[in-house]
Amino acid sequence: MSGAPDPAAVASVTRTWEGRAARYDRYYRAYAEAGRDVWRALYRDAIAALLGPAEPPLRVLDVGTGTGFAAVLLAELGHEVTGMDASERMLTGARAEAARRGVTIRWRHGDGHTPPEGPYDLVTCRYVLWTLPTPEAALAAWARALRPAGAVLIADGLWHTARQLLRFPRLLPGAARDYLGMGRTLPYWRGITAPQTAALLRPAGFGPPRHFEHLMPPRQHRDSRDFFIIGAGREK
Repeated sequence: MSGAPDPAAVASVTRTWEGRAARYDRYYRAYAEAGRDVWRALYRDAIAALLGPAEPPLRVLDVGTGTGFAAVLLAELGHEVTGMDASERMLTGARAEAARRGVTIRWRHGDGHTPPEGPYDLVTCRYVLWTLPTPEAALAAWARALRPAGAVLIADGLWHTARQLLRFPRLLPGAARDYLGMGRTLPYWRGITAPQTAALLRPAGFGPPRHFEHLMPPRQHRDSRDFFIIGAGREK
């Protein structure tokens, strides 16, 4: 398993998301309430399937929280949420979003390879795994931050394939910025597939993966080819 990520790679990724923070904030401020309802219900049902019918609050760590979309939804479900991100600008947007929605969330500045001390019941990441220079090391760190019966829940997909960019040319400028900003520092720059993610989970300390993308209407993930949502329990 790979060790700590190259600090220069982490810095490069952070600079990219610092530059995109304002655009992400605008996008999620305008996100349809129906879309938020779908994602909230998905988190509710996936958490119940992974961790059983436990009453909230669960301790949840949302890695790469961005402008707080998932963290806020998890807090609205009644959970005790910590949102972390390497971009201070993203966290500024996240704090404002939490205030608008009337929820309380702990915010931590840091990259996905060094989670805050747990233990947590659940670690979530949404469209984050592909952005990590050493995702296998990050997953192992998340496993260590979980309680023995905890779980991870990952949403991701392929984002920068030629087929996708031809189908959605509006994505091309952002893809070019990502590539120029992060260079070849990421092993999964074009995105990551469900089988690739499953292969990373076991050596990081997780059990067999469970799929939850069937809970999401296709229209909600039309920008990704091979979109997936995978959960797995920490091996005791």
